[in-house]
Amino acid sequence: MTEFRIADIQVSTVLLPFRFAFKHSLASRSFSQNVIVQVKLENSAGATISGLGESVPREYVTGESCNSAVDEIEKNFAPMLAGQTLADGVSPTDAAAHLLEAVAVANNVYSKRIGAAFCALELALLDACAKAEGIALCDWLAKRKDRWPDQSIQYGGVIPFGKRKTLSALLFFYKLYGFKTVKLKVGDDSELDIFTVRKARELLGNRVVLRVDANCAWNYDQTVEFSNRAKGFNIASIEQPVPFDRLDELVELTKVLQPEIVVDESLCTVDEAEKLAAMKACRGFNIRISKVGGLIAAQKIVDIAQKNRIHVHLGAQVGESGILTAAGRALAVANSSFENYEGAANFFLLKEDLTRENMTAGWGGKAKMPGGNGIGVTVDDRHLGRFVMKQPAANAAQDTAAIEATRRGLHV
Repeated sequence: MTEFRIADIQVSTVLLPFRFAFKHSLASRSFSQNVIVQVKLENSAGATISGLGESVPREYVTGESCNSAVDEIEKNFAPMLAGQTLADGVSPTDAAAHLLEAVAVANNVYSKRIGAAFCALELALLDACAKAEGIALCDWLAKRKDRWPDQSIQYGGVIPFGKRKTLSALLFFYKLYGFKTVKLKVGDDSELDIFTVRKARELLGNRVVLRVDANCAWNYDQTVEFSNRAKGFNIASIEQPVPFDRLDELVELTKVLQPEIVVDESLCTVDEAEKLAAMKACRGFNIRISKVGGLIAAQKIVDIAQKNRIHVHLGAQVGESGILTAAGRALAVANSSFENYEGAANFFLLKEDLTRENMTAGWGGKAKMPGGNGIGVTVDDRHLGRFVMKQPAANAAQDTAAIEATRRGLHV
């Protein structure tokens, strides 16, 4: 088997403009700043192969910014990987996984909220190694689970805060598009929340699964009050109703409420998954690979969920490009069915995507893995260069009206 060396690691930040502002109870934004990592492998003949990884740092989720994530990669993660030779006699992807686990353990990635930094680097290395090996990452992940990857998955839709007319328009569109599951952002106003779920049930009908996401907006009593008032609308799940560190309240809500309590902001590391499962603090995990530290960490959390009979929801970061969308889809198809799949709204949200492949979910939310090796998508360097920022925009919040309008539930 050909021997490869990690020859180069480059880190950059891109800015991806949105078609419209996306709002929920923690933030409002009209663009996304994402971290992109490129890893180059070199074989003994001097030939190189590149892989790309992406993450979306969010200060109100993991406490990370683009600046802090880039610093973490450049100062702590990359120096431990640069120049390393992938073990001879082992497949490049397996060898990379062993190296990445060692770096993760040495830097406490499975216990510290630094997942966005690690995710971008991990995906880039795994992408390059799987390409060198000539396999798709979804196949590699599925093989580790001793199964064949699924052929496709079916995404649900997410509706952000908006005016009442906007809400009706989005609901009609989602109905026409054929989404079987719709998640509603709630938590800003109790009367508007009830109007939102009532209107959604009225327009979507009884067959569509309705979920709500409060993004840390409520306390215990407010969550119970909402659940009682919304009983007639058959809400399947309430996601992150209380601030991330109120685990005792999550435990009690899980005991007393019929809708499934799903955690998101409370679940950012493998160790947190173990603790949540042990406490029986929820019945669902929202796993976004960017926040938890990449595919390997995400797979560990999936395994914890399955062991403890906790449902798994595939989450997505608002503003992710096709790189991160493809990586999340690889995790999903490599495992048995998740309770819900979110994301893949790239065409509808981003003015331009980074990938040549259109990773947007099709009619009915249906989507398959792209056909390429590695993560499965391709990015033209010149196209990528159009979005690269010379520096992460430290003053972007001053220059733009919609980046981090954070009001509650801070995780910093």
